Amino acid sequence: MSLPLIRLAIGPTNGTAHHGVLLDTEPLTACATHSADLAPIAEHTAHSQCQSCARAWLILATPPHPGGEPDARPAVGTGASATAHRPIPGHLLGYCGKPLEVRRSSARRVCANCTRLSEALDRFRQRAGELVMPGGEPCHGDDSLLWTPRGRTNLVTGHHRNSVTGNAYCERQLAGPNPGAPNECAPCRLHWEEAEISRQTYTLPHMQAKAAEWANRTLDVFDDRASSLRSGDVYTLSGCAQTHFVVAMADRGRASHTDLLVYLPAEERIAEIRVRRERLVTIQRPIAEADSNPVPS
Repeated sequence: MSLPLIRLAIGPTNGTAHHGVLLDTEPLTACATHSADLAPIAEHTAHSQCQSCARAWLILATPPHPGGEPDARPAVGTGASATAHRPIPGHLLGYCGKPLEVRRSSARRVCANCTRLSEALDRFRQRAGELVMPGGEPCHGDDSLLWTPRGRTNLVTGHHRNSVTGNAYCERQLAGPNPGAPNECAPCRLHWEEAEISRQTYTLPHMQAKAAEWANRTLDVFDDRASSLRSGDVYTLSGCAQTHFVVAMADRGRASHTDLLVYLPAEERIAEIRVRRERLVTIQRPIAEADSNPVPS
């Protein structure tokens, strides 16, 4: 029987949350943390996330890159003979959590932390068997989704998120989705509706015309991380069959995600997308705007 991958923690409301399964009544975590006190917890709690388990979830949930991936890549900023790291599928991120280069590594020395998580995950899979994965982050979310602000606040009023700034349209910083909010922030609603009208009236026709002429452009095609995307690029990634035309993007340095406004030709709409900064994407960039030495795919 397949077991669902669930969240486990010692405390019901705080502490560190792990990904794992229950074998009968025995908790088993992906990171090999052992404690008889671990018990199932709900989603969207105040727990801090075990980073090894977070990476294990990406390993289990992300389809491999369509163009294929090497078994090892060097860390960003290191030489060709530096320690080799095992990449998470569909990411320029090692099992150890280090950002990786696009190029493959020829080094014989392998990162001990990558090996440790790989071996722990192999043991977890052997004991847990086939897993039922929870629903992952959709590539194209619901643009009308409401969010909750940071800090202590009520969950009754939801806010619309501006993908370009990463904040609410009322400029409040946001903590996470709040789909069950019965009310909407009035200023957010007003500015969000104005933005939607502008997108439908001006942005959508412009991007439709651009997409129609795309096949006639001279392009550089290469693999890179999502944080390197520019306005005017087109990209694809594993797990989504659609082509994404980048209208605007906002990469906020140390944030975990890059926020994009994209045109989706298959759906004939403008959509807001959050993609992990280290996500491996195949980029199409018009030759006049491309780097002089792009990394080939």
